[in-house]
Amino acid sequence: MPPSDPHKPTLLLVDDQVLNIQLLHQLFKNDYTVCSATSGEQALAFCARQLPDLILLDVVMPVMDGHEVCTRLKSDPRTRDIPIIFVTAHNNPEEETAALGLGAVDFISKPVNASVVRARVGAQLMLRQTLREVQDLNLNLEARVAQRTTELQQALEHLHQSRQDLAKSQASATLSTLIAGVSHELGTPLGNSKMVASTLAEQTRAMVRDVRTGQLKRSGLDQFLGEVGDGVALLQRNLQRAVELLGDFRQVAADQASEQRRVFDLAEVVAEIVHTLSPSLKRHPHRVVVDIPAGILMDSLPGPLGQIVINLVNNAYLHAFEGRSDGVLTIDAKQDGDQVLLRFADNGVGMSAELLEKLFVPFFSTKIGKGGTGLGMAIVQNLVAKTLGGRITVASTPEQGTRFDVVLPTTLPF
Repeated sequence: MPPSDPHKPTLLLVDDQVLNIQLLHQLFKNDYTVCSATSGEQALAFCARQLPDLILLDVVMPVMDGHEVCTRLKSDPRTRDIPIIFVTAHNNPEEETAALGLGAVDFISKPVNASVVRARVGAQLMLRQTLREVQDLNLNLEARVAQRTTELQQALEHLHQSRQDLAKSQASATLSTLIAGVSHELGTPLGNSKMVASTLAEQTRAMVRDVRTGQLKRSGLDQFLGEVGDGVALLQRNLQRAVELLGDFRQVAADQASEQRRVFDLAEVVAEIVHTLSPSLKRHPHRVVVDIPAGILMDSLPGPLGQIVINLVNNAYLHAFEGRSDGVLTIDAKQDGDQVLLRFADNGVGMSAELLEKLFVPFFSTKIGKGGTGLGMAIVQNLVAKTLGGRITVASTPEQGTRFDVVLPTTLPF
């Protein structure tokens, strides 16, 4: 048996005719680690010592034919996932059907065509490697979801403990509503994350089933890989959304931000944030229009900026568009020297002078108990002024809409 190269897949050639083994060995020796067995017993003994990545198995052999070898390998949990390609001189549909029914992934007739056998072996090894990577990805996703869930549960426990510590203060009733609101908001991203993880697990099981039965096609593989990529992206967005919701509460409570700064394009960041919000916004008839030119570069903190955008968008949907079905929130921006003016203008119900005076007061909300926590605008003001070194102003007229002007430095002072 030749020494195994860890960088090359291992092929096991099983045939009672040495000439056939020599022929196949010449075809694959440059690309794979090639091992051989001249009987079914030798093949099973080899697999007991070492698991090959693929087996080319002759059907007609004395004592133990290829069908029996395949049956034994597929009945052993340790070896059942090894792809087996039958190689036989019996070229008829019944034989091919029987081989695939035993769990083989392919069927090649003798005399073999060098190009065909290379292509089929390469395709099966690619599928096996892809399957391994998908299974690893699924395991990693499950671990990451479990880790995030634990962290979020610990954070929620901390919030509940804070509620008990403040039970004697005048704000205890408001804090109770705040915790209920935060817990409710976390339900959506966590529920979505669980659904995506379950879907990916089911798709992986279906992929394993198709590979084992030889029913997987290239189009199916491409579709599966695309769905896995979309699922991972959605899972990451939902977990990040949950972390940001908890970050909002921490920033108001601790009056600080912990996100890292970097250079980013304002238009790209705002567009990404609005896209992340789309699953919740699409339940409403309103729309968000982003009209920010590309090329406005900022050296700042995209995390707090994202929280500002999220809160102002949610504020418009919760308050400005109440009782309306044609709400439009326009987000635009322009650069003026070393500053950026970011504007959020809606065509909503507007606000009275009395409401404007209380807008940035923590725990003040006209929607307390109805989905509002009273922290949204306090969070925005804190992030704009203390975290991003800017300022925010608001102008509003009843029945004529509201406009928030956020002025930020393009380069955050150190």
